[in-house]
Amino acid sequence: MADSWKILVVDDDEIVASTTAVFLTKIDDDGNEETRAVAESSFERSLLLLREGNVDILVLDVRDQGMHFKGISGDKNADFGIDIFQEIRSQKFLPIIFYTALPHLVTSLSNPPFVQVVSKGERADIDDLGDSEDRLRVAVEQVFDSGLPRLLRTIRRHIETSTKEFMVDFIEKNWSYIDNSKADFAYLLARRLIVSLEARADAFADELGYSTGLDSAKGVHATRYYIVPLTEDHHRMGDIVRGLPNIDGDSLYVILTPSCDLVEDRVKADNVVLAECVPLQDFQEYKNWMKKDTGTTRKKLLSLLRSRPDKGQEDRYHYLPAAWQTPDLIVDLQRIKYISYDRLEKCTKVASLDSPFSEALANRFNRYIGRVGTPDLDFDAALDRMREAD
Repeated sequence: MADSWKILVVDDDEIVASTTAVFLTKIDDDGNEETRAVAESSFERSLLLLREGNVDILVLDVRDQGMHFKGISGDKNADFGIDIFQEIRSQKFLPIIFYTALPHLVTSLSNPPFVQVVSKGERADIDDLGDSEDRLRVAVEQVFDSGLPRLLRTIRRHIETSTKEFMVDFIEKNWSYIDNSKADFAYLLARRLIVSLEARADAFADELGYSTGLDSAKGVHATRYYIVPLTEDHHRMGDIVRGLPNIDGDSLYVILTPSCDLVEDRVKADNVVLAECVPLQDFQEYKNWMKKDTGTTRKKLLSLLRSRPDKGQEDRYHYLPAAWQTPDLIVDLQRIKYISYDRLEKCTKVASLDSPFSEALANRFNRYIGRVGTPDLDFDAALDRMREAD
């Protein structure tokens, strides 16, 4: 049987905290896994539990009047629930439900299913929700329905397992080598976690019950192409930008200049090379296929996506699949722009290609501009010659 979900109920009224915990223990996520609710009337102890334990959902009162403890300041009217919310959010993420008689103090924080506000002691506007306990139950069920607890638990367990395997199977056996270069330890572990998380992405989706519509035998999920969210302020090869100076603000361009030439404080590129990203829907092959999906229209569209357009130049186009907030795009390697590096800083980064997809685009660009044109050979004549010589 799977571990039960842990809900921490924090309320300075011990009776309310205990009663609420008993009520929530009766809730399950989908009829298969039970919940275990723990009551806590001390906000200070609740912070320790959150830091030390694996809590899946926090049910939090707003006010704990008259309590003072290290790290949280305020007078006897201080809203300690809000202070704890901010303290928790600065350290970790978990779904939080404010269960309070003072909902107006936290209404601005409401962002279901991540943060919800349930009022105590008032009837719901919708009759079928019943009293405050019913509304609290609905809020908890909304968190479970979102899949957030299962997602967080799955990732946490994977990281714990990977770290354990790394320590037992590698570090313990090779400590005599690593002992003299401990800096390697951090880099090796970080890289191991990155690779293992990436390899497990499809399995995570399956475990969480998410349908990707992906046939792994045919290729990877489109989101593998992109780094989301964007993590760097400086630009790199594969960044998709908009807002090039003196160019239509909605047009998208992808950077082709190598990342090593764009490193801050030692920029080597006086000018940056970019290629225009044209919406796939602008291409006739796409329009014909959308109008009528036949074997011919599909074949021509697939040829375009594979950079082998019908009666067109091979390697001129490079397809970037739609994912997250990036639409289906075709990079046209004939539509090239050169801008100075300082002008690039005025552009807005909207997406960033991950490795090895950014390198694959750069390699196609190099092949396209470096191709050598030669007169076509008369192959029929060559075959005739072979037959005559036999």
